[in-house]
Amino acid sequence: MRCVVTNWEYVELLCRRVSEQVMEDYFDPEVIVALAKGGWFAGRIICDILGIDELVSVRVEHYSGLDEVEVRVRQLPSEEDLKGRRVLIVDDIANTGMSIRAARDRIEEMGVEEVKTATLLLLSTSKYIPDYFGECLEEWVWVIFPWNFVEEMVSLIRKVMEGEKKDLWTEWDIKREIQRRFGLDPVQLEISQPGRFSEVLRIMERRGILARYKEGEREYWCFRKVYE
Repeated sequence: MRCVVTNWEYVELLCRRVSEQVMEDYFDPEVIVALAKGGWFAGRIICDILGIDELVSVRVEHYSGLDEVEVRVRQLPSEEDLKGRRVLIVDDIANTGMSIRAARDRIEEMGVEEVKTATLLLLSTSKYIPDYFGECLEEWVWVIFPWNFVEEMVSLIRKVMEGEKKDLWTEWDIKREIQRRFGLDPVQLEISQPGRFSEVLRIMERRGILARYKEGEREYWCFRKVYE
């Protein structure tokens, strides 16, 4: 699995591209429906650019069955909020496209005048192509957005440290292993999110996941259970 880290400047650029496409299409949405959680931030920026006052949320959940993944739409806005109105559904990324397609199908049943969809990123693996998207990625990658950077980095750090028979790690040891396993270049990581990797390690320390150990000028990290 290859990962890439994005920053707010890139996200804003994608939001502007989506907004420009909406305007060029002469589509004039009255309300934006953002998919939780990734669509919240994109939806708010697009609201600002398009001058839309109303932003509501919908939640889509995935369940693994015997033969396939089932998609269920939860926490819909009320029918009064959408009936007879032009709706733009927004999400951060279309990976398989199942989430935004399910949201569109469900919202179409609520008596809207017109509904269109938009994502910041579209992956080539998606079986659904939204009406608008900021950029299409031909190669499949796991995209880490600014709003879930801590969550995703905690997950990656745990995976690399749990998978190796090694007790003490320097910060650079962890970065190199993440690069080896997930293709995330340490320089690109620092450019995209300067100083935040060190911040994540300290967050993990506060959460009781990692322990910090100093030996002279060198600083090491390990799982709390190993340290104790």
